[in-house]
Amino acid sequence: MQGVWLFLLTLSIFFLSSILLFFLYLTLRLVPEIGEARQTFFLPKSFLPSTLLLVGVSGALEWALRAAKKDRANEVRIATIAALVMGMLFMAIQSEGMYRLVLAASQVQSSRNSLYALTFVLALLHALHVIGGIVGLVAATFSAGKERYDHERSFGLRFCTLYWHFLDIVWVLLMACFIMASAMVNNPALSTSA
Repeated sequence: MQGVWLFLLTLSIFFLSSILLFFLYLTLRLVPEIGEARQTFFLPKSFLPSTLLLVGVSGALEWALRAAKKDRANEVRIATIAALVMGMLFMAIQSEGMYRLVLAASQVQSSRNSLYALTFVLALLHALHVIGGIVGLVAATFSAGKERYDHERSFGLRFCTLYWHFLDIVWVLLMACFIMASAMVNNPALSTSA
């Protein structure tokens, strides 16, 4: 488990650094240039339901892990399948939101398009880690189908669960940052002061 915690710590440092850079960029580039029209910054609406799905994956995996500790193989199987379905739905819905960010970045002709692009990059980095999590979910689901998890053997399921909890925390932090960025850019008092 030490390796798992070290891996998660390394990823945490990476994402926290990325979030810090996002806020530095936001605060340094928030004020429009002289003569530049006030711009807006909106998040794709699909980010909210995808967030709920991501939290659902974590919940289902936690259910699977607790069921494995009680030797309830059928519950483990159902929970891992549910987690896999929600993870795939997350990616599908997230893809639509990412497409909207790219469209917005290409249509805005100011420094704000960089904010759309930076938001896209952070969401993409998270999505790439989610793809890795889905690979782990597929493996966990197959193992659950073969009843390989019980009260003594559940390391793979435990690692998968911790990883998805980590992905949840990172995404919730990213969403909070994106929402704050949207509020800061769309606030006339902040964007008109030069």
